[in-house]
Amino acid sequence: MLKVLGYLLFMVYVSLCASEELQNQTNVPAIMFSYKLTLGILKYQEGYDMALTLPASDFLETAEKFVGSCDADTYVLVNQPGLRRLDFLEFQTEFASLRRYVKQSSTAIKFEKVELLSQDFYDDLADYLNEYCNAGQVLKLRGNHTEDFQPFIDSERRVVIIEYPMLPEDTGLRREAIGHYDKYLRTVLAQIPSPEQKIIYTSLNPGTALAHESIVPIDIFPDIFDTKSRAGEVEQNNRVLDVPPLSFNDYAPRFLEPPSKYISIFDPEFIQDNRVLLQLILTSLIGFVLFQLFAPKKRDVVGTKANTSKKETTSSSPKTQEAKKVVSE
Repeated sequence: MLKVLGYLLFMVYVSLCASEELQNQTNVPAIMFSYKLTLGILKYQEGYDMALTLPASDFLETAEKFVGSCDADTYVLVNQPGLRRLDFLEFQTEFASLRRYVKQSSTAIKFEKVELLSQDFYDDLADYLNEYCNAGQVLKLRGNHTEDFQPFIDSERRVVIIEYPMLPEDTGLRREAIGHYDKYLRTVLAQIPSPEQKIIYTSLNPGTALAHESIVPIDIFPDIFDTKSRAGEVEQNNRVLDVPPLSFNDYAPRFLEPPSKYISIFDPEFIQDNRVLLQLILTSLIGFVLFQLFAPKKRDVVGTKANTSKKETTSSSPKTQEAKKVVSE
């Protein structure tokens, strides 16, 4: 429904401005979006009236509040000279990458009409980031030169300023340029190692626009911004699951090392751990000693009695023989 309404407004706009000449822009559109949630920034969107022009001082305050939380790894500041708010309606297909990044962001706000900004606006914002967020490295890229961007892999906080050429007035060439610059933006953002990025997309160099453009209410990406998910501050890119941490058993080696190099039987811990074994050893030792003390005497007594009986038998044998001899006689 929103797309149909936007198309009807666009047709009305074309019919009103078919014979009108272009004039210099008096305001420019702007978008701010970030991968992670930026708290406290949504109030600037709620207090904005798209029918009115946002003063440059208010936009500066919003931008500093947006980046001043210092919760991003890379700040991408995009300058698209000659950008009109009508471009977001007429060339939605060419803004495919920009739309996708805005839709996937946790914080996104837009201003259809912002007072013309200074051409040093991004340089001043980079100085602000260097002072408050320690983002000292600034990379300046020409939007039509892919070789300007050298990929990096470290986590140092950076500011990336992309300067595109002025958009052409011819509709066909303008469509082609917007599509080309959109792909370039995707190439840069995709090669930044951390997804935690904050992007400001606006124009610091005004071009031309039709007079009726300020009359017809043209909303920037209404199918993205005017949704229930944008009604409150909700983190949409929380990759840390809210689950209890995994519990692991304490480390226990298979073989415990002795507390000291030498083990003593007088060690209280050793006695306590081996009490039964020590009692068994002591009982066996006492039994063995007693056996050794009493067992030999018993054998000697038995042996003595046997020897005595043998001697008596031996000594009585001659008398017995003599008696036998007398009887026989």
